Amino acid sequence: MFNTHQKLIENFARKNPNNMVKVFLMVLLSIQKDWSQIGEHMLDVKAEGIDSKYLYGSKRVAYKQIIKMKKELYDTIFNEEISLVDKLLLIRSIHGIDLVKGGFVLQLCIGKIGCLDVHNLKRFGLKASTFKTYGNLIETARYKAELYITTCNKLGGCEYLWNNWCEYLATIYPKKYHSANDVSLRHLTYLN
Repeated sequence: MFNTHQKLIENFARKNPNNMVKVFLMVLLSIQKDWSQIGEHMLDVKAEGIDSKYLYGSKRVAYKQIIKMKKELYDTIFNEEISLVDKLLLIRSIHGIDLVKGGFVLQLCIGKIGCLDVHNLKRFGLKASTFKTYGNLIETARYKAELYITTCNKLGGCEYLWNNWCEYLATIYPKKYHSANDVSLRHLTYLN
């Protein structure tokens, strides 16, 4: 799943900053939402643009910021000389996106880190507050970013987190997903 779908998403995102923005949009729309509905939300944004009903409140602010920062984000994310911590800190500077969703962006775009969403936090016995950086000094945010990356690696790494999450969702929501592969494939199909 990861080895196939993530690589295709990475290739898509690397093509140009606008494709990368679509990946960010998918991540943004997934905040506090059911993964099975994100495709519909993506289509609505494609049709309605910034006025989409799914870009409400902080999501609209974040989307505007992502578009404004797309060149900087693209140049940073795909620059192998920039550390994962610095990439993650730049992404978490976007309004409404913190380390968890920043980790998801990097998981999709470069196959690194991973996403410790509400499902994974609960399954692995972790507290969301451990990785929250809003209002923290940059030194504290950097420490938490390093901790986040270390935690993802200790839990099995990016590929494991992706595949395991897909299997988990398929198991707990069998009426929404045909299989773990179905969950994984949606990462790709939602972008098209």
